[in-house]
Amino acid sequence: GILIALQINNWNEERKTKQRLNDFLTEIQNDLSDDILKANDIIDKFIAQDSMLRNIRQDKVSYSLENYIENRQSLMFIYEFENFRLQSKGYDGLVQNIDNIPMEYTDLMDELNFVYVTNRYDMETFNERIKATAYHNIDNVKNKGWSRLLWDWEINDVMIDYFQSDSFKTEAVHYFNDLNKFILHVIKFKIVAIECYEEIARLKSENTPLPKHVSYTYPNPEVLAQFAGVFQILRKESSETDNQPQEEFIIEENQLNWHYTYEDVNTNDDFNIPLYWHKNQMFFNFLAPAIWEFNNKNESKIIFTARANGFWDSYEKE
Repeated sequence: GILIALQINNWNEERKTKQRLNDFLTEIQNDLSDDILKANDIIDKFIAQDSMLRNIRQDKVSYSLENYIENRQSLMFIYEFENFRLQSKGYDGLVQNIDNIPMEYTDLMDELNFVYVTNRYDMETFNERIKATAYHNIDNVKNKGWSRLLWDWEINDVMIDYFQSDSFKTEAVHYFNDLNKFILHVIKFKIVAIECYEEIARLKSENTPLPKHVSYTYPNPEVLAQFAGVFQILRKESSETDNQPQEEFIIEENQLNWHYTYEDVNTNDDFNIPLYWHKNQMFFNFLAPAIWEFNNKNESKIIFTARANGFWDSYEKE
């Protein structure tokens, strides 16, 4: 009777532990889902800012009294920053209250530790750097005689001259260099957070479909297949020292990969670097905050554009 009572007690404790674990995992999923949505908003804004920087680099932004409101965002983005703080109540509860996490959760814990410890530290550090840069730019404007007009949505000829000067262009480039470091870790967060969410769903044996935003897999395999192949250089805006005459993409397990060949005197290696779908026909990878964009609107050709730091290199495939 004593042994049976002990057995029942052990079963009850195991059931309670499993229930507590499932409760924490559900809370983690909710936290990840909300933060992935926030990350998507930040990445969307970054894509728009890359377009703005390109226009600034190429002197395509024409400020005037007539179109100031229309183009105002192109001059304001260097004074802005994001407050991205991960929601970690579920993760904190898990590590503080579960003494013995089952072995089958080892891979998940490694990924969660990356999200909430390793990458989180870097992401928040570079976020603070962006804040410092934005405030530095704001303080620089405070010394201008027309600074009040900027915040009151007004403009004059002196302001127009400044925002079309090399000085402003330099500030925009420096700001974007800092922004790149922050965005790279936002991208890393999004990729691993999606993998964590999917792994939790698998461990909980959930059969319900995942939220649409919890995915980095391109939704149409037939269209994705069109992006595979060799693309020849069409137009190059970035440094000529890294002149790639062509780019190749392959598909493995329904995921687009950049087939990269590294060659030097002693080395000749091939790598397949995964590209993770973001939205529309835009992708990112885990290595750099470059934007990989495909355009198949033309029935005879597909255009691939590698976007980075306001430079757009375009390639085409028949």
